[in-house]
Amino acid sequence: MNGAIGQTGYPRELTMYGSIPYTGRVNLLWSVSVALFLWALAAAGHSAAPDGGLLLNLVHTLCLGYWTWTFVGILWLGEAKRRWSRLPDARMRYDRNGVYGLLRWQAVLVVALVGVPVASVLGLFTAHALLSLMAPLGATEDRLGLGASLVLGYSLALGTFTVDYLRVRLVSNQLRAETAQRQAVEAQLRLLQAQLEPHMLFNTLANLHALIDTDPSLAQQMLERMIAFLRAALTASQRSTHPLSAEFEQASDYLALMQIRMGQRLRVSLNLPPELADQPVPPLLLQPLLENAIQHGLEPTRRGGLLTVNAYRDGGVLLLTVTDTGRGLEAAQAARPTRKGPGGFGLNVVRERLQSMYGEQALLTLGPSPEGVGTQAVLQLPLQTTPGLSSADLRNPPAEPA
Repeated sequence: MNGAIGQTGYPRELTMYGSIPYTGRVNLLWSVSVALFLWALAAAGHSAAPDGGLLLNLVHTLCLGYWTWTFVGILWLGEAKRRWSRLPDARMRYDRNGVYGLLRWQAVLVVALVGVPVASVLGLFTAHALLSLMAPLGATEDRLGLGASLVLGYSLALGTFTVDYLRVRLVSNQLRAETAQRQAVEAQLRLLQAQLEPHMLFNTLANLHALIDTDPSLAQQMLERMIAFLRAALTASQRSTHPLSAEFEQASDYLALMQIRMGQRLRVSLNLPPELADQPVPPLLLQPLLENAIQHGLEPTRRGGLLTVNAYRDGGVLLLTVTDTGRGLEAAQAARPTRKGPGGFGLNVVRERLQSMYGEQALLTLGPSPEGVGTQAVLQLPLQTTPGLSSADLRNPPAEPA
Protein backbone atom coordinates (compact mmCIF):
# COMPACT_ATOMS: atom_id res chain seq x y z
CA MET A 1 0.00 0.00 0.00
CA ASN A 2 2.91 2.37 0.47
CA GLY A 3 3.49 4.53 -2.58
CA ALA A 4 6.91 5.81 -3.56
CA ILE A 5 7.89 8.95 -1.69
CA GLY A 6 8.74 11.91 -3.87
CA GLN A 7 11.05 14.84 -3.11
CA THR A 8 8.17 16.81 -1.62
CA GLY A 9 7.42 14.05 0.88
CA TYR A 10 4.11 12.79 -0.50
CA PRO A 11 3.76 9.62 -2.58
CA ARG A 12 4.14 10.00 -6.31
CA GLU A 13 1.18 7.63 -6.50
CA LEU A 14 -0.90 9.63 -4.03
CA THR A 15 -3.93 8.55 -6.03
CA MET A 16 -3.22 4.84 -5.76
CA TYR A 17 -6.47 4.37 -3.86
CA GLY A 18 -9.30 6.46 -5.30
CA SER A 19 -6.87 7.10 -8.13
CA ILE A 20 -7.12 8.55 -11.59
CA PRO A 21 -6.72 5.14 -13.31
CA TYR A 22 -9.03 3.23 -11.00
CA THR A 23 -11.78 5.84 -10.67
CA GLY A 24 -11.58 6.45 -14.41
CA ARG A 25 -12.55 2.86 -15.09
CA VAL A 26 -15.28 2.95 -12.47
CA ASN A 27 -16.57 6.24 -13.90
CA LEU A 28 -16.64 4.87 -17.43
CA LEU A 29 -18.51 1.73 -16.41
CA TRP A 30 -20.91 3.71 -14.24
CA SER A 31 -21.64 6.23 -17.03
CA VAL A 32 -22.36 3.48 -19.54
CA SER A 33 -24.54 1.67 -16.98
CA VAL A 34 -26.58 4.83 -16.31
CA ALA A 35 -26.99 5.42 -20.07
CA LEU A 36 -28.24 1.87 -20.57
CA PHE A 37 -30.60 2.23 -17.63
CA LEU A 38 -32.09 5.48 -18.98
CA TRP A 39 -32.41 4.01 -22.44
CA ALA A 40 -34.18 0.94 -21.05
CA LEU A 41 -36.59 3.14 -19.11
CA ALA A 42 -37.33 5.22 -22.19
CA ALA A 43 -37.87 2.11 -24.25
CA ALA A 44 -40.31 0.79 -21.66
CA GLY A 45 -42.18 4.10 -21.68
CA HIS A 46 -41.55 4.81 -17.98
CA SER A 47 -38.83 7.45 -18.24
CA ALA A 48 -39.36 11.02 -17.13
CA ALA A 49 -36.27 12.07 -19.06
CA PRO A 50 -36.52 13.54 -22.55
CA ASP A 51 -37.11 10.99 -25.26
CA GLY A 52 -33.99 9.85 -27.02
CA GLY A 53 -32.06 6.84 -28.16
CA LEU A 54 -29.09 5.08 -26.67
CA LEU A 55 -26.65 7.44 -28.41
CA LEU A 56 -28.22 10.50 -26.76
CA ASN A 57 -27.95 8.94 -23.31
CA LEU A 58 -24.39 7.72 -23.89
CA VAL A 59 -23.16 11.13 -25.05
CA HIS A 60 -24.70 12.91 -22.06
CA THR A 61 -23.62 10.44 -19.38
CA LEU A 62 -20.09 10.10 -20.75
CA CYS A 63 -19.60 13.87 -20.96
CA LEU A 64 -21.13 14.49 -17.55
CA GLY A 65 -19.22 11.59 -16.05
CA TYR A 66 -15.93 12.79 -17.49
CA TRP A 67 -16.26 16.33 -16.14
CA THR A 68 -17.50 15.30 -12.70
CA TRP A 69 -14.67 12.78 -12.49
CA THR A 70 -12.14 15.44 -13.52
CA PHE A 71 -13.39 18.19 -11.20
CA VAL A 72 -13.85 15.96 -8.17
CA GLY A 73 -10.45 14.38 -8.78
CA ILE A 74 -8.68 17.75 -9.09
CA LEU A 75 -10.27 19.17 -5.95
CA TRP A 76 -9.83 16.10 -3.79
CA LEU A 77 -6.31 15.29 -4.93
CA GLY A 78 -5.28 18.90 -4.39
CA GLU A 79 -6.69 18.77 -0.88
CA ALA A 80 -4.99 15.43 -0.18
CA LYS A 81 -1.63 16.71 -1.44
CA ARG A 82 -1.90 19.86 0.68
CA ARG A 83 -2.81 17.96 3.84
CA TRP A 84 -0.19 15.26 3.38
CA SER A 85 2.58 17.40 4.85
CA ARG A 86 0.37 18.87 7.59
CA LEU A 87 -1.07 15.74 9.16
CA PRO A 88 1.24 13.79 11.48
CA ASP A 89 -0.80 10.65 10.83
CA ALA A 90 -1.12 11.20 7.06
CA ARG A 91 0.53 7.87 6.19
CA MET A 92 -1.81 5.95 8.50
CA ARG A 93 -4.85 7.75 7.07
CA TYR A 94 -3.67 7.11 3.52
CA ASP A 95 -2.93 3.44 4.16
CA ARG A 96 -6.37 2.97 5.70
CA ASN A 97 -8.62 4.95 3.35
CA GLY A 98 -6.45 6.18 0.49
CA VAL A 99 -7.07 9.75 -0.65
CA TYR A 100 -10.41 9.73 1.15
CA GLY A 101 -8.65 9.51 4.51
CA LEU A 102 -6.91 12.86 3.88
CA LEU A 103 -10.06 14.89 3.06
CA ARG A 104 -11.85 17.30 5.37
CA TRP A 105 -15.60 17.72 5.37
CA GLN A 106 -15.09 21.22 3.95
CA ALA A 107 -13.53 19.73 0.82
CA VAL A 108 -16.50 17.40 0.38
CA LEU A 109 -18.85 20.36 0.80
CA VAL A 110 -16.99 22.41 -1.84
CA VAL A 111 -17.22 19.50 -4.25
CA ALA A 112 -20.95 19.10 -3.61
CA LEU A 113 -21.82 22.82 -3.87
CA VAL A 114 -19.35 23.99 -6.51
CA GLY A 115 -17.46 21.13 -8.16
CA VAL A 116 -20.37 18.99 -9.32
CA PRO A 117 -22.55 21.89 -10.59
CA VAL A 118 -19.64 23.37 -12.60
CA ALA A 119 -18.80 19.93 -13.95
CA SER A 120 -22.44 19.37 -14.89
CA VAL A 121 -22.60 22.63 -16.85
CA LEU A 122 -19.37 21.82 -18.69
CA GLY A 123 -20.58 18.30 -19.36
CA LEU A 124 -23.89 19.60 -20.72
CA PHE A 125 -22.17 22.04 -23.09
CA THR A 126 -19.76 19.34 -24.22
CA ALA A 127 -22.60 16.92 -24.90
CA HIS A 128 -24.55 19.55 -26.88
CA ALA A 129 -21.46 20.37 -28.92
CA LEU A 130 -20.84 16.72 -29.73
CA LEU A 131 -24.48 16.12 -30.65
CA SER A 132 -24.40 19.15 -32.94
CA LEU A 133 -21.34 17.78 -34.71
CA MET A 134 -23.04 14.40 -35.03
CA ALA A 135 -26.32 15.84 -36.35
CA PRO A 136 -25.29 15.51 -40.04
CA LEU A 137 -24.67 11.84 -39.35
CA GLY A 138 -28.27 11.37 -38.31
CA ALA A 139 -27.81 11.80 -34.59
CA THR A 140 -30.83 12.96 -32.62
CA GLU A 141 -31.11 16.64 -31.81
CA ASP A 142 -32.83 16.02 -28.45
CA ARG A 143 -31.10 17.75 -25.56
CA LEU A 144 -31.10 17.25 -21.80
CA GLY A 145 -31.92 20.30 -19.72
CA LEU A 146 -29.73 21.77 -16.98
CA GLY A 147 -31.85 20.26 -14.22
CA ALA A 148 -31.58 16.74 -15.61
CA SER A 149 -27.85 17.26 -16.15
CA LEU A 150 -27.38 18.27 -12.51
CA VAL A 151 -29.24 15.17 -11.37
CA LEU A 152 -27.09 12.99 -13.62
CA GLY A 153 -23.92 14.79 -12.57
CA TYR A 154 -24.57 14.21 -8.87
CA SER A 155 -25.57 10.61 -9.45
CA LEU A 156 -22.46 9.91 -11.53
CA ALA A 157 -20.13 11.56 -9.00
CA LEU A 158 -21.80 9.82 -6.06
CA GLY A 159 -21.84 6.44 -7.76
CA THR A 160 -18.25 6.64 -9.02
CA PHE A 161 -16.60 7.69 -5.79
CA THR A 162 -18.81 5.62 -3.51
CA VAL A 163 -17.91 2.46 -5.42
CA ASP A 164 -14.25 3.44 -5.40
CA TYR A 165 -14.31 4.26 -1.66
CA LEU A 166 -15.76 0.84 -0.88
CA ARG A 167 -13.10 -0.75 -3.09
CA VAL A 168 -10.39 1.17 -1.25
CA ARG A 169 -11.65 0.01 2.14
CA LEU A 170 -11.81 -3.59 0.94
CA VAL A 171 -8.23 -3.52 -0.38
CA SER A 172 -7.01 -1.81 2.79
CA ASN A 173 -8.69 -4.37 5.04
CA GLN A 174 -7.26 -7.25 3.03
CA LEU A 175 -3.74 -5.82 3.21
CA ARG A 176 -4.01 -5.19 6.95
CA ALA A 177 -5.25 -8.75 7.49
CA GLU A 178 -2.35 -10.14 5.43
CA THR A 179 0.14 -7.99 7.35
CA ALA A 180 -1.26 -9.10 10.70
CA GLN A 181 -1.16 -12.74 9.63
CA ARG A 182 2.43 -12.43 8.41
CA GLN A 183 3.52 -10.75 11.64
CA ALA A 184 1.82 -13.45 13.69
CA VAL A 185 3.62 -16.18 11.75
CA GLU A 186 6.97 -14.41 12.13
CA ALA A 187 6.40 -14.00 15.87
CA GLN A 188 5.51 -17.69 16.19
CA LEU A 189 8.65 -18.69 14.29
CA ARG A 190 10.82 -16.53 16.54
CA LEU A 191 9.20 -18.05 19.62
CA LEU A 192 9.71 -21.60 18.40
CA GLN A 193 13.33 -20.91 17.47
CA ALA A 194 13.92 -19.26 20.85
CA GLN A 195 12.57 -22.42 22.51
CA LEU A 196 14.77 -24.68 20.40
CA GLU A 197 18.12 -22.93 20.92
CA PRO A 198 18.23 -23.22 24.77
CA HIS A 199 17.12 -26.85 24.50
CA MET A 200 20.09 -27.64 22.25
CA LEU A 201 22.45 -25.58 24.42
CA PHE A 202 21.47 -27.34 27.65
CA ASN A 203 21.99 -30.76 26.09
CA THR A 204 25.44 -29.77 24.83
CA LEU A 205 26.45 -28.25 28.18
CA ALA A 206 25.35 -31.43 29.95
CA ASN A 207 27.65 -33.45 27.69
CA LEU A 208 30.46 -30.97 28.31
CA HIS A 209 29.96 -31.22 32.07
CA ALA A 210 30.30 -34.99 31.92
CA LEU A 211 33.65 -34.72 30.12
CA ILE A 212 35.26 -32.14 32.40
CA ASP A 213 35.98 -34.69 35.13
CA THR A 214 36.76 -37.66 32.89
CA ASP A 215 38.82 -36.01 30.11
CA PRO A 216 39.66 -32.29 30.58
CA SER A 217 41.62 -31.97 27.34
CA LEU A 218 38.75 -33.46 25.37
CA ALA A 219 36.37 -31.14 27.21
CA GLN A 220 38.48 -28.19 26.13
CA GLN A 221 38.30 -29.29 22.49
CA MET A 222 34.57 -29.69 22.82
CA LEU A 223 34.26 -26.21 24.32
CA GLU A 224 36.14 -24.70 21.38
CA ARG A 225 33.84 -26.47 18.94
CA MET A 226 30.79 -25.36 20.90
CA ILE A 227 31.91 -21.72 20.79
CA ALA A 228 32.26 -21.92 16.99
CA PHE A 229 28.88 -23.60 16.69
CA LEU A 230 27.11 -21.07 18.92
CA ARG A 231 28.68 -18.15 17.05
CA ALA A 232 27.33 -19.51 13.75
CA ALA A 233 23.96 -20.30 15.35
CA LEU A 234 23.69 -16.76 16.73
CA THR A 235 24.31 -15.29 13.28
CA ALA A 236 21.73 -17.61 11.73
CA SER A 237 19.14 -16.92 14.43
CA GLN A 238 18.95 -13.28 13.31
CA ARG A 239 17.52 -14.37 9.97
CA SER A 240 14.31 -16.17 9.14
CA THR A 241 16.12 -18.24 6.48
CA HIS A 242 19.69 -18.93 5.40
CA PRO A 243 21.32 -20.96 2.61
CA LEU A 244 21.28 -24.73 2.83
CA SER A 245 25.08 -24.66 2.70
CA ALA A 246 25.11 -22.69 5.97
CA GLU A 247 22.73 -25.24 7.48
CA PHE A 248 25.11 -28.03 6.48
CA GLU A 249 28.04 -26.11 7.99
CA GLN A 250 26.18 -25.83 11.28
CA ALA A 251 25.34 -29.52 11.11
CA SER A 252 29.03 -30.28 10.55
CA ASP A 253 30.00 -28.18 13.60
CA TYR A 254 27.43 -29.93 15.78
CA LEU A 255 28.49 -33.38 14.60
CA ALA A 256 32.12 -32.47 15.30
CA LEU A 257 31.06 -31.74 18.89
CA MET A 258 29.40 -35.14 19.12
CA GLN A 259 32.40 -36.90 17.59
CA ILE A 260 34.63 -35.46 20.29
CA ARG A 261 32.37 -37.03 22.92
CA MET A 262 31.66 -40.34 21.14
CA GLY A 263 34.99 -40.81 19.42
CA GLN A 264 35.19 -43.60 16.85
CA ARG A 265 31.65 -44.72 17.66
CA LEU A 266 30.24 -41.87 15.54
CA ARG A 267 30.97 -41.73 11.82
CA VAL A 268 29.55 -38.93 9.71
CA SER A 269 28.74 -38.39 6.05
CA LEU A 270 27.26 -35.10 4.71
CA ASN A 271 26.30 -34.79 1.04
CA LEU A 272 25.10 -31.48 -0.42
CA PRO A 273 24.85 -31.08 -4.22
CA PRO A 274 26.32 -27.72 -5.35
CA GLU A 275 23.13 -26.74 -7.17
CA LEU A 276 21.22 -26.83 -3.86
CA ALA A 277 23.77 -24.91 -1.80
CA ASP A 278 21.93 -21.58 -1.98
CA GLN A 279 18.44 -22.92 -1.33
CA PRO A 280 16.92 -20.94 1.59
CA VAL A 281 15.84 -22.98 4.63
CA PRO A 282 14.97 -22.06 8.23
CA PRO A 283 18.01 -21.97 10.57
CA LEU A 284 18.67 -24.90 12.91
CA LEU A 285 16.39 -27.17 10.93
CA LEU A 286 18.72 -30.18 10.78
CA GLN A 287 20.22 -29.94 14.27
CA PRO A 288 17.20 -31.42 16.15
CA LEU A 289 17.13 -34.32 13.68
CA LEU A 290 20.84 -34.97 14.25
CA GLU A 291 20.40 -34.72 18.01
CA ASN A 292 17.49 -37.15 17.89
CA ALA A 293 19.43 -39.64 15.75
CA ILE A 294 22.42 -39.58 18.10
CA GLN A 295 20.58 -39.54 21.41
CA HIS A 296 17.98 -42.17 20.61
CA GLY A 297 19.58 -44.14 17.80
CA LEU A 298 23.39 -44.26 17.87
CA GLU A 299 24.51 -43.40 21.40
CA PRO A 300 22.57 -46.15 23.21
CA THR A 301 24.29 -48.84 21.10
CA ARG A 302 27.77 -50.04 22.05
CA ARG A 303 28.99 -50.07 18.45
CA GLY A 304 27.69 -46.60 17.54
CA GLY A 305 27.26 -46.26 13.82
CA LEU A 306 27.05 -44.04 10.75
CA LEU A 307 25.01 -40.87 10.50
CA THR A 308 24.32 -39.67 6.96
CA VAL A 309 22.83 -36.33 5.89
CA ASN A 310 21.71 -35.99 2.27
CA ALA A 311 20.03 -33.25 0.25
CA TYR A 312 18.45 -33.72 -3.14
CA ARG A 313 15.54 -32.51 -5.21
CA ASP A 314 12.52 -34.40 -6.41
CA GLY A 315 10.66 -32.24 -8.92
CA GLY A 316 9.63 -29.10 -7.06
CA VAL A 317 10.45 -30.55 -3.63
CA LEU A 318 13.64 -30.23 -1.60
CA LEU A 319 14.32 -33.42 0.36
CA LEU A 320 16.65 -33.54 3.37
CA THR A 321 17.29 -36.94 4.94
CA VAL A 322 19.04 -37.79 8.20
CA THR A 323 19.76 -41.51 8.36
CA ASP A 324 21.43 -43.42 11.21
CA THR A 325 22.41 -47.08 11.64
CA GLY A 326 21.40 -47.12 15.30
CA ARG A 327 18.94 -49.26 17.21
CA GLY A 328 15.92 -48.29 15.11
CA LEU A 329 12.68 -46.44 15.63
CA GLU A 330 10.77 -49.23 17.39
CA ALA A 331 13.52 -49.84 19.94
CA ALA A 332 13.84 -46.13 20.62
CA GLN A 333 10.09 -45.81 21.13
CA ALA A 334 10.03 -48.82 23.42
CA ALA A 335 12.73 -47.25 25.59
CA ARG A 336 10.47 -44.26 26.29
CA PRO A 337 6.91 -45.67 26.43
CA THR A 338 5.45 -42.60 28.16
CA ARG A 339 6.08 -40.37 25.13
CA LYS A 340 3.34 -40.20 22.53
CA GLY A 341 4.26 -40.15 18.88
CA PRO A 342 7.70 -40.24 17.24
CA GLY A 343 10.37 -37.78 18.35
CA GLY A 344 10.74 -35.45 21.30
CA PHE A 345 10.71 -31.74 21.97
CA GLY A 346 13.13 -30.84 19.17
CA LEU A 347 11.22 -32.71 16.48
CA ASN A 348 7.91 -31.26 17.63
CA VAL A 349 9.37 -27.75 17.36
CA VAL A 350 10.60 -28.55 13.84
CA ARG A 351 7.12 -29.66 12.83
CA GLU A 352 5.56 -26.50 14.25
CA ARG A 353 8.10 -24.30 12.49
CA LEU A 354 7.43 -26.04 9.20
CA GLN A 355 3.68 -25.65 9.68
CA SER A 356 4.02 -21.94 10.47
CA MET A 357 6.34 -21.21 7.56
CA TYR A 358 5.14 -23.52 4.81
CA GLY A 359 1.76 -24.87 5.88
CA GLU A 360 0.92 -28.18 4.24
CA GLN A 361 3.73 -27.75 1.68
CA ALA A 362 6.32 -29.06 4.17
CA LEU A 363 6.46 -32.37 6.02
CA LEU A 364 8.68 -34.19 8.53
CA THR A 365 8.42 -37.98 8.72
CA LEU A 366 10.28 -40.62 10.74
CA GLY A 367 10.58 -44.20 9.62
CA PRO A 368 12.91 -47.19 9.28
CA SER A 369 16.10 -46.71 7.32
CA PRO A 370 15.92 -47.94 3.69
CA GLU A 371 18.93 -50.15 4.47
CA GLY A 372 16.86 -51.95 7.10
CA VAL A 373 19.04 -50.89 10.03
CA GLY A 374 18.37 -47.73 12.00
CA THR A 375 16.06 -44.78 11.42
CA GLN A 376 15.57 -42.17 8.73
CA ALA A 377 14.08 -38.69 9.16
CA VAL A 378 12.86 -37.04 5.95
CA LEU A 379 12.20 -33.32 5.55
CA GLN A 380 10.15 -32.24 2.53
CA LEU A 381 10.26 -28.53 1.71
CA PRO A 382 9.01 -26.57 -1.31
CA LEU A 383 11.91 -25.85 -3.64
CA GLN A 384 12.47 -22.11 -3.94
CA THR A 385 13.04 -20.90 -7.49
CA THR A 386 14.43 -17.57 -6.24
CA PRO A 387 16.80 -18.24 -3.33
CA GLY A 388 17.25 -15.57 -0.69
CA LEU A 389 20.65 -15.15 0.96
CA SER A 390 23.53 -16.89 -0.71
CA SER A 391 26.30 -18.60 1.16
CA ALA A 392 28.57 -15.67 0.30
CA ASP A 393 26.27 -13.38 2.28
CA LEU A 394 26.90 -15.40 5.40
CA ARG A 395 30.63 -15.64 4.83
CA ASN A 396 30.70 -11.83 4.82
CA PRO A 397 28.15 -10.78 7.44
CA PRO A 398 27.68 -7.11 8.37
CA ALA A 399 29.98 -5.80 11.05
CA GLU A 400 28.70 -6.12 14.58
CA PRO A 401 28.15 -2.88 16.51
CA ALA A 402 30.80 -2.03 19.07
